[in-house]
Amino acid sequence: MTNSKKSLRNFATKAFGLTILVMAFYCFSNTRDACSSERIELLRYEVTWNGQKAGHGDITSVRNSKQINVTAQAVSDGVLKSIIELWSRIQATFHAKTFQPQTYRFHLKSNLGRPEIVDLLFDHNTNLVQVNKQRGDERENHAERFQGICDPITAAYRLRYQKDLSKPMYVDIYDGKDKSRLFVNPIGNEYLTLKTGVHPAISINLKLVRLGGDGRELATGKLWVSNDQYRIPLLLTSSPSGRHYSL
Repeated sequence: MTNSKKSLRNFATKAFGLTILVMAFYCFSNTRDACSSERIELLRYEVTWNGQKAGHGDITSVRNSKQINVTAQAVSDGVLKSIIELWSRIQATFHAKTFQPQTYRFHLKSNLGRPEIVDLLFDHNTNLVQVNKQRGDERENHAERFQGICDPITAAYRLRYQKDLSKPMYVDIYDGKDKSRLFVNPIGNEYLTLKTGVHPAISINLKLVRLGGDGRELATGKLWVSNDQYRIPLLLTSSPSGRHYSL
């Protein structure tokens, strides 16, 4: 695989991952009752790259009195698909009240590399997470401590339920590979012009940095959410420049 293709695959993976993370941030706005004890929401979004469609996906969330189950899928499309065919799925479950992570699974397939699977199983009695990884024929299994750290989806929901968006926040994340910290810093209110019209919005700066080691910055972005009780994500841009994700 050439360096340019590796770079593109890495970008696509990180871009889709960041999109899923931020869209999950507000996924339970405007839920509907599926039955007396369960609520379901389907959130759809698209990815654009330099103004051209590059992918699309959806997030399905099912909530009952005990747990929340989230399934997020994304595929390459348009200009990106002409270069790389990418399919990814994330499935996560966590406690509905305490937001304690329970299970997390990441699955990635593309035409440029071997399929990749990461499984996390959290044990809150021992504070250990069982990590099972597979890339092609290579397998890795080990356990490690996770106190204060949760998977990306659970982390997003923990932030989502912070009602006051006027103050900076952060959450620590572990995806089975890297441990990182997502900083969420509100900027202010503004009006955002999209295809659907002009929307009152809250703008938020995002920064993801590696925990430990060199503390390297992994990604930055800017998120706009609707300035109302639903906090619907309207637009996300992420580094490097030119990557846009909108509902």
